[in-house]
Amino acid sequence: MAGAPIIDLILRLWPQARDEGMVADPSDLDLLLATQGAPGAPGSACGLRHTFACFGPDREASFTLPTGERTSSDEEARFVGHLLVTRLLLAAGLSIDERVTGAMCDAYGLSWTASTGGRYGQTPLALAVSLWLVALDPLSITDRPLPIEWDADCYRDADRWDPDYRLFSHYDIRERSLDWATYVSADPARRGGVSIWTIVEPLLRLRDDSRCRLALAQLEDAGDAGAPAGSAAAMLERNRVAQQFRGAGEPGAR
Repeated sequence: MAGAPIIDLILRLWPQARDEGMVADPSDLDLLLATQGAPGAPGSACGLRHTFACFGPDREASFTLPTGERTSSDEEARFVGHLLVTRLLLAAGLSIDERVTGAMCDAYGLSWTASTGGRYGQTPLALAVSLWLVALDPLSITDRPLPIEWDADCYRDADRWDPDYRLFSHYDIRERSLDWATYVSADPARRGGVSIWTIVEPLLRLRDDSRCRLALAQLEDAGDAGAPAGSAAAMLERNRVAQQFRGAGEPGAR
C-alpha cells in the first residue's frame, strides 16, 4: 500500500493511462488537478504555483513505487509525487492544459535546468521518474522555449541555477535527460539503488535516439544489482517491463 490517498489514486489510474492513453473516469483527474498549489506541494513555500501536493504539510511524506524503491526523505517523496501526478496527466491526454504544462515546467525547473555540471539537485529515483515526462512530452524534439516562471524565489540560488541562463527548450531538457540516462546506465553506483527497469521503461519510448539505445544496451548488460525488490509484487512489475524490453528487440518491434 502506498499509504496516502492521492498516491494510491495515481498508482491505480496509471496502468490504463500508460497503456491506453486514457482513464475510465476523467473526474479522477480533476481530483488530482485540485491538489495543484495546495499546502505541502514541493516548492510552494518558495513561489512555485504549479506543483501538486500528494501529501499534506503536517505529515512525513513517504511511499514505495510499484517497482519496489522506497522514497528516502520527505523532500524526495513530495517531488516524486508531483512527478507521478504530472506523468499521469500527460499520459491521459492533458498535455495541452496550461496547468499540466506549468507542472511539467516546475518539474524541469527543479531538476534538469540546474547548472551544476550534471548534478541536478535531485535523487536518481526522482530523475528516473522524470524521464517519463520527457517521453510523454509531445514537444520534446522541438526548440520551443519552456515557460518556466524564473521569478520564483526557488530559483534564486546562484550556486544551483545560472541567473544569466534562463532560456530552455523542450529539446534542451530531452538532451540533458538522455545524457544523464547514459551516464547512470554505465555504473550501478550512479543509480542509487534504482532498479534498471524503472529507468528502462520510459527510455523504451525514446529509443529513436542513439544515446538512449546506448543506455538501454548498458542497462541490459548491467542487470539489477543493488536494487532489491523486496516483494513479489515489485518483482512482477519489474518483470512486466523486462518482457516489454525483450519484445522491443524483436524484428519489427518499435
